[in-house]
Amino acid sequence: MHKWLIIAPILLLLIALYMIIQAAVYKTRYYNLEYGMGLRILHLTDIHINLLNISSARMRKTILSVNPDFILIGGDIIDRPKDLDKFAKWFKEIDIKLPVFAVFGNHEHTAFKKYPHLKKQFINTMKELDIRLLTNEVIFLQGKQDNDSDRSNKIALIGIDDIKTGAAVSYNIFNGLKNKCNCIVAFSHNPDISLHIPESSVDLLLLGHFHGGQIWMPFKLEYLLFRRDRLCQMGHISGFSTIRKNLIYINRGLGTVIVPFRFLSIPEVTVIDI
Repeated sequence: MHKWLIIAPILLLLIALYMIIQAAVYKTRYYNLEYGMGLRILHLTDIHINLLNISSARMRKTILSVNPDFILIGGDIIDRPKDLDKFAKWFKEIDIKLPVFAVFGNHEHTAFKKYPHLKKQFINTMKELDIRLLTNEVIFLQGKQDNDSDRSNKIALIGIDDIKTGAAVSYNIFNGLKNKCNCIVAFSHNPDISLHIPESSVDLLLLGHFHGGQIWMPFKLEYLLFRRDRLCQMGHISGFSTIRKNLIYINRGLGTVIVPFRFLSIPEVTVIDI
């Protein structure tokens, strides 16, 4: 009994140390979807800058190594006003001159309700950082590979607001897109949006929110006990899935919430060639 009084605290300390270390590292995952666009996407989500343990220097090194054509940020950057300056400093230190697009997550919308002045400050800061916010909006980007199609090898990029806390999206934005471009990529925060967009409407939908299960629990208890999102309760937690004939990817996210710990759920940067 006395032996366990010594061993148990040591084990708990080692587990806590492991969770801190795992939250401070990340894996860069590479996928090639071979859509013939010749473009490389780097997808970040759930940065949660207030508890982020990943340095701007390491992220800069990753981005330089990956050499993407553009970056997508899938929401949940901040939780409170003072996080905005912290994120701006972190992002400026990355100092990568690439097109960057972002959508709101539920943490932004919750913060905007709590601090009514924050939304305008957030939008202005994103403009200063040259990050383009897409709120239920479609833009077109040019692919790199030659294509004989009359659609000029364009990609439609759709940024969709958070389905639970954001502005409602009209799914009419998908109408006729396949006649205007060769590839449709959408990104949003909450994976439940995949249950609502039209069938066969996108080539790829990039998502986040679930953190891949920030602290692993057996029998998927985290999702059964603490989340009310439908997709995770259906078993779609991370990685690729096909929902309503649309290919989706759920990113494990970069940061943490509540505590700066991860357990058996390493943070992630996702690189996808299309």
